[in-house]
Amino acid sequence: MTQQPIVIIGAGVIGVMSAQALAALGHRVIVLDREPGPAQLCSRANAGIIAVGDAQSWAAPEAILTLMRAMAGREPGVRVTRLGDPALWRWGLAFLRNCTRARHDANTDRLARLSAFSRETLRAVAQDLGLEDLLRHDGGLYLYSDAEDLAHAAGAHGANSAQPMDALDRAALFDREGALALAQDRFAGALFSKRDSVGDCHVFTKGAAQDLATRGSVTFRYDSEVSGFDTADGHIRAVRLGDEVITAQHVLLATGVETPDLTRPLGFAPLIYPVKGYSGTWALRDPARLPALPYIDEAAHLAVAVYGGQLRVTAFAEFAGRDRSLPSHRIAVLKDYVTRNFGSAVDLDRVTFWTGLRPTTPAGPPYLGRVRRYDNLWINAGHGTLGWTTSAGCGALIAQAMTGDTPELRNVSARARWLDPI
Repeated sequence: MTQQPIVIIGAGVIGVMSAQALAALGHRVIVLDREPGPAQLCSRANAGIIAVGDAQSWAAPEAILTLMRAMAGREPGVRVTRLGDPALWRWGLAFLRNCTRARHDANTDRLARLSAFSRETLRAVAQDLGLEDLLRHDGGLYLYSDAEDLAHAAGAHGANSAQPMDALDRAALFDREGALALAQDRFAGALFSKRDSVGDCHVFTKGAAQDLATRGSVTFRYDSEVSGFDTADGHIRAVRLGDEVITAQHVLLATGVETPDLTRPLGFAPLIYPVKGYSGTWALRDPARLPALPYIDEAAHLAVAVYGGQLRVTAFAEFAGRDRSLPSHRIAVLKDYVTRNFGSAVDLDRVTFWTGLRPTTPAGPPYLGRVRRYDNLWINAGHGTLGWTTSAGCGALIAQAMTGDTPELRNVSARARWLDPI
């Protein structure tokens, strides 16, 4: 008797990396997605930085003041534009409960361990799939405008911390990254994370899906919207696509912000809120005048990276519900930053803009594990800004757990009453 397939819902980077890990363990996998191809939503045009150095929970004591400023419109990188959204209030109350120092430290430890493990896992996956050339592993920078902020960050990321980074003063920063010298009056220095990497998440995910499909280990079905599940006695028997029924050995939800829509009929709703981000992608004119290392401008709340013959700049954390519009005043911030810092190095007229909804949990770490009321329903969702960073590691861990092995890492998932977490 042929073993039933494992069905993954969602063909973003999380779903594809989960499929790769399951296929590597010898399982037959079907990936379903309602979009016409892989990595069409949040994985489409994100920053591209595998940001191990930035793996920390947003929920912290100081985040309360940040949110208050954001609601008043006085926080440059954070916006709240759907204050009346009931889902935001439910998520926000849970977020506040995670803003104690003890919970922040525990959640940041989970993210730090998961991100470091995932970066190394991604390197192995890239080698297996022949996609090594799509990634660079030279590290990344975190730029600070204020010397006091830099000193505080350097103290938090010392040699004995979970996320050690090297502190660079202004001279050391521009010696390492000369392309930033034109903006030297803006920066007091930086932290350098040697564990960061960079690459185009969309291109990598698309290449991974194509390779897995060619090998025959994974079947991808696009333009396929899940309409429901057949259940019996705490077991998911099948996934429904309209009138079509696909029987399943296990079902994995890698569905980002849409996860609660699928699970409400099953009796639970993960607290995953869409935090909207924006990006612009410019064609290059003079790559030598652009930074080789990806960086996060901590004062401007922007991420900058060059790969695949393009400059990618991302910004904002906006609480706007499911709104996917591209308002001109958000785009203007990206345009102004690039014009001011890199205008002569890029083609300002050859640019595309994008917005995506980052699926974010109140605690910070993703929901990773088995749903308690169903013996074969699993979840890998809620990765926030670290989806690309944690994708391969989460895929490996969930595949190990689904197939009865002991996961290489434990205590890395967000907690919830409905979840048996990894």
